[in-house]
Amino acid sequence: MLNDEIKAKYQNSIKDGALRELRAALLFIERGYTVSVPNMSTRYDFIAEKFPIIIRVQVKPLKPIKSKAKNQPHDIEWFIPAYSTVSKKKRPYSIEDCNIVVGIDNEYGNYAVVPIGEITETSAVYRVTDYKGRKRKKYLNPSNFDDICGQYKYMK
Repeated sequence: MLNDEIKAKYQNSIKDGALRELRAALLFIERGYTVSVPNMSTRYDFIAEKFPIIIRVQVKPLKPIKSKAKNQPHDIEWFIPAYSTVSKKKRPYSIEDCNIVVGIDNEYGNYAVVPIGEITETSAVYRVTDYKGRKRKKYLNPSNFDDICGQYKYMK
């Protein structure tokens, strides 16, 4: 019985991840990017390209940290687990892995687009919002999506 529960949880996790990747790709496609998905395992999930911009994108879940408030969507702090696990150790993503980390929330439809420069050794769990100050960081559902992505030009 336990093995069936673990298998079901794993399958749901795979489905959720695939759905997040499709939603992230759609964000780019809607803004005129061409999206290419690799045929083999890579450090990124897909490449988004709109001349002269090329971006390696890593997609992660955008997860809520339930606050002590009434748990309304506006009272939720959001974070992205912006790391990979290698030999049971969390390693934050870096420029060698991707250019942008996109967090997708499958429940509320929120998303975050975070440049890799914001992810540091101490921020592998990247807080997208700050509930204490009731401020949204500029990367949650950004209106300046193209400005965030525009910094990644083709290399000469």
